Amino acid sequence: MIRIESADPTKAPRRISGVYADPVAWLITDAVAAVLNTRGALDPTTVGVLVVSEHSTEHTQRLVAETVAQGRISPMRFAAAGPGSLVGVVCAAFGFQGPTLMLSMSAEHATPVVDALLSDWLHDSAEHVIVVTHDIAEDGRHSVTCSVVDGRSEPR
Repeated sequence: MIRIESADPTKAPRRISGVYADPVAWLITDAVAAVLNTRGALDPTTVGVLVVSEHSTEHTQRLVAETVAQGRISPMRFAAAGPGSLVGVVCAAFGFQGPTLMLSMSAEHATPVVDALLSDWLHDSAEHVIVVTHDIAEDGRHSVTCSVVDGRSEPR
């Protein structure tokens, strides 16, 4: 398991040039890269991705709201404002083709859903599932926890 913390996710490295994504997407992608570095190579066609964040793309959503007030919308920011883009950026960066889902809720409330999805996906459609949780502490620090679960792992 990998945990990354950042006071400013806009500083996270971009892994796909020319793509605008919410800063949290890049922070999550950085955590996924770190956890993958601790394992042997995974066949991307068998990897699912499950992200849990009740805050998701708030940064980009605020930027979109500000530009709407000025009478225009950036198409790139509009696309990046969708919570599902957090999963999409990870899949694009690493070529994952298994099942994916973004749960817009707290990790605490998501636990039974995550456990059910892991059981289903690892039985039917994925050999490995990358599970990512993102949260923002009271002091504004972002934390991302990332792990790879496979059929041999215990459910989270």
